[in-house]
Amino acid sequence: MNSLLIGELSPEQPSFEPTKNKELTDEFRELRATVERMGLMKANHVFFLLYLLHILLLDGAAWLTLWVFGTSFLPFLLCAVLLSAVQAQAGWLQHDFGHLSVFSTSKWNHLLHHFVIGHLKGAPASWWNHMHFQHHAKPNCFRKDPDINMHPFFFALGKILSVEV
Repeated sequence: MNSLLIGELSPEQPSFEPTKNKELTDEFRELRATVERMGLMKANHVFFLLYLLHILLLDGAAWLTLWVFGTSFLPFLLCAVLLSAVQAQAGWLQHDFGHLSVFSTSKWNHLLHHFVIGHLKGAPASWWNHMHFQHHAKPNCFRKDPDINMHPFFFALGKILSVEV
């Protein structure tokens, strides 16, 4: 990917970042090696299983509340709170599966990503992948990052905004 200037170049290639601090780079490499030795980069499958189960449990509890108590104000309010929590949690869970960061094979990540985003969130995985790839290509860059374009400029924080020139 030399032509795109993405990532680190080979050691024999010149660096295109004149302000790159070699000591800082070496410290980050050492930190990454330490983190990997500690096993912090490996996903805990039990955690993600419990994460999915709690989402399904809250989803079932919300619908059961409406079925048992009807649609009066308090059951409706409780159901809304439960389903809001379910949607937020399912969004982050599908994000982890979408990044293929839970299982060692992409097959299981894709399968669960499709289940969570398709059945629990009600959106196609292909749409999320397309939008998220654009976000990672130009993160926080107005008119290029779809995550930023969904929000008005009024809510942007900071004095200097990242823009494509």
